[in-house]
Amino acid sequence: MTQEQALEMLRELGNIYAVALAERGHNVDNKSDLMNGLAAYYMLDLKGEFDELDESVDAVVRIVYEEVRRKLSPIGIGE
Repeated sequence: MTQEQALEMLRELGNIYAVALAERGHNVDNKSDLMNGLAAYYMLDLKGEFDELDESVDAVVRIVYEEVRRKLSPIGIGE
């Protein structure tokens, strides 16, 4: 699975989750589909339900971790 496929899978889940919440009166307008996808995964306890979704979440969390580490590391350290 490519990074783009992982991101797209979580964005799709996030969009579905946001629509369901909006239909029930919750305000999710300023949240990204990607973050909504991660929230849905953890709040709905979807781990282990779909192997591809688990793989997508692992990939996206790794992407976020590496980006945060890169931004917080002093120049030249951790790269």
